[in-house]
Amino acid sequence: MDFRTAGRPLVVLLTVLLLPATAGAQPRPTAPSPDWPCVQVFVPNLSAATLWPGPPIDQYLKAWPDHPELAPLASRATSRSISDDEATEAIDRFADSLTDNKDETLTLLFSGIFEEADRARDRTITGIQRFSRTQQEMLSKLSEAVAQLDAARAATPPDDQRVRDLSEQVAWQRRILEERNRSLSALCEQPGIVEGRLGRLAREIASRKESQ
Repeated sequence: MDFRTAGRPLVVLLTVLLLPATAGAQPRPTAPSPDWPCVQVFVPNLSAATLWPGPPIDQYLKAWPDHPELAPLASRATSRSISDDEATEAIDRFADSLTDNKDETLTLLFSGIFEEADRARDRTITGIQRFSRTQQEMLSKLSEAVAQLDAARAATPPDDQRVRDLSEQVAWQRRILEERNRSLSALCEQPGIVEGRLGRLAREIASRKESQ
């Protein structure tokens, strides 16, 4: 390989590497900040009203921590270590065990699940934004290496060893960025996965209420 001429498509590559995840499938909505790299619309906070067919839960969000027996179930139902079916089954077993104040208790339970899910989703979004910032920094370093490589190729007399070293550096940085960019699609799906489970659990809990 001639390192003085290799890697000419890098200018195109640098543009492609930071296209939003799954950008080929649909145009990217306007993002609220450069830290959001996903095609999915950025929604900073969940709204219980869009998911929960029951009464407003503002007061229940304040009250549910006073019922420590609900915490383990709320945590388990939102855990990624169990399936949607397992989460639903845990809800059903709890609902079947209730005899008094069933509707009130189920609304408190949903409030706890909502809060746990919102926290988990917030952590995921923070991780995506941190990933994006690191990606931007790595791309900047790759751009600098490409500029140095172009300058080394244009030098007179040419420094073949420097061209070779820089070409290897650029190839290594490029591979890392490509691997990270491939993992971004899966990361971007995580907030939606949390929302999807929360919606299913909301419907299941509501269906077990006596006043549905």
